[in-house]
Amino acid sequence: MIEHTMSDKELRHLTKGFQVLHSVLRLRILAALAEGESNVRDLEGVLRVSQPLLSWHLTQLRQAGFVTAERVGREVRYRFQAAALQELVCT
Repeated sequence: MIEHTMSDKELRHLTKGFQVLHSVLRLRILAALAEGESNVRDLEGVLRVSQPLLSWHLTQLRQAGFVTAERVGREVRYRFQAAALQELVCT
């Protein structure tokens, strides 16, 4: 019998995280960012999707904590946060 039961808050966190990852494009974005930080224009070329669609998915990933964004001049640089994925999987 399992002794540790998860709280509703922990379960909601898991559910949200897995919902965000339930997208082939979002997983492709994470895979691209796992190779190094990037901006939307570079990701557009690699992933061959429109900027608005890419930005929308990056926002979802950022809100879930899988990606961070940092403004550098006029561009925004995105970074994959492996710790967030590890936390989700190891919970």
